[in-house]
Amino acid sequence: MEEQRISWPAIVVIYLVTVLSMAAVGVVAALTHDLTSAFGVSKKAIGLALSLFSLPSALAAIFCGGVIDRFGPKRVILVGCALVALGDVIAAALQSLPGLTLGLLVSGVGYTGINVAAPAMFVSAASGGRRVRAMALWSTNAPTGFAVGLLIAASFAGSSHWTIPLLIHGGLMALAGAGAAALAPASRSTGALPLGEQLRGLARVFAEPGVLRLALTAAFPCALSYGTSLVAPAYLSEAHGVNMAASATGVAAVKGLAMAFCGLASGALLARNPNIPRLFTGLALLGVTAQFAVFYPGPSFGLAIVGLAAWLVAYGGLTATAMSLLPTVVRPSQTGAAAGLVSQLMSIFSALAPTVYFGLQGWTSYVLLAAAGLTISVVALPAWSRRAPAAASAA
Repeated sequence: MEEQRISWPAIVVIYLVTVLSMAAVGVVAALTHDLTSAFGVSKKAIGLALSLFSLPSALAAIFCGGVIDRFGPKRVILVGCALVALGDVIAAALQSLPGLTLGLLVSGVGYTGINVAAPAMFVSAASGGRRVRAMALWSTNAPTGFAVGLLIAASFAGSSHWTIPLLIHGGLMALAGAGAAALAPASRSTGALPLGEQLRGLARVFAEPGVLRLALTAAFPCALSYGTSLVAPAYLSEAHGVNMAASATGVAAVKGLAMAFCGLASGALLARNPNIPRLFTGLALLGVTAQFAVFYPGPSFGLAIVGLAAWLVAYGGLTATAMSLLPTVVRPSQTGAAAGLVSQLMSIFSALAPTVYFGLQGWTSYVLLAAAGLTISVVALPAWSRRAPAAASAA
């Protein structure tokens, strides 16, 4: 049996850290109406502040990967936890649009480090079935985190106590960070490499066709999932004549349930060493079918929610399958930089998603966009010429 340097409790804690770091977006999204009233600004201004959360990942995730390779993932995760909690405190203390913007930017820096360091830790500290299951679980963090943020803030929405959910989120982030400090394995790093050598290492990662293909494969499902999350509550409310609260609650509930199921199912399936191209193609077809069920205005609201659940299962499976290939496309000493490149392209695509989705007209546009994006993902998959890595030695 291969060495396992990370325990299952540590994997769960690191997953919770990643989920909570993403939940910062869900908290603010649920409080949008309260924040516009408190600050006297438009929803567009709150949306711009939210976009700054993704800015650090879009600009610097690949360089964060280099930092992880140098200092080790555990240190980066702990610093990231502190930054996300600090962002909550800044927003709650300043109680202004500039304060919210600064808080989200600081939290975004922390999220960038956590989101790149977590998969790098799983790749370097786990092996075989445990690694595959950990990566599958991690792949569900973004939708789950968004839903958790909605749930944290839901009971405070519509009141004047919008600072409370921010502070609750910051407290949960600090607790999760303490858990990571206690349970995560000690960081392994490449040491204090000269800057020139670090840059050459990053350049080597950029030159790896497999890494670039993997980044492209993972980026499209991520952007499609983010765009769908943004427009689904309002679209389903309008298309099926239900109130916005019911629509948003339904979306949040199905996200949590679907992602929990997908994390377990994807890990179990990938640990059986399936045919990766065939699995990925099947999940892409499921994704297109599910998008049709979500956006076609004819069926009932209930059927659209079932379609949304199917889409989330497809998205989680696509991301888990893609990320399970990370150890096959890069040398172990470059996993941080490779994870950073993948995360950065996912962030760039996700940063473009709001503009693209809010500019679309008609349900066919959403479905055609999903079909085109998932087709590109299938074509770019770096596993067509090889079988998936063996998943020996399950946990």
